[in-house]
Amino acid sequence: MSSPSAITIRRFAPGDGAVLLAMVRALAEDHDLAAHLIASASDFDTAFGPDDGRRGAFIAEVGGKPAGCAIWHGSFSSFRGKEVLYLEDLSVLPEFRRRGVGRALMRQVAQECRTRGWASMFWVMMSSNGRGRALYEGLGAEVDDGLAWCRLRGAALEALAT
Repeated sequence: MSSPSAITIRRFAPGDGAVLLAMVRALAEDHDLAAHLIASASDFDTAFGPDDGRRGAFIAEVGGKPAGCAIWHGSFSSFRGKEVLYLEDLSVLPEFRRRGVGRALMRQVAQECRTRGWASMFWVMMSSNGRGRALYEGLGAEVDDGLAWCRLRGAALEALAT
């Protein structure tokens, strides 16, 4: 039997959309991005329903309570000529931080990457995320300060597409 503070990681299950939404909302609020969150619980239930091998989510629990999540999808590296795993989001609820939840989620995602035979995993981190940087560097990740996040959406996307 596990202790009340044991960390367990499980795959997203049908009906977990609300749990995943709460985690993503906490992440958005933590980074002052809540105004940009438009996803719904049903969006997550639809996206992560049947495992199609293209994307997935893990939910961390501590003592049976949701504590964090990792959302990933497959991508392709033209430099490697192989599939890679892109970590879209890693979120740990504030009351569960500094208890190994983020590390456990990262380990699970790394195992998923290895199991699928993918060449590497990568993600983007906000430059202001000092706690995240410390975790990632502690895991051996290379943090490249020279990269910039680019996005095309809304009216700009529509204008370019027409």
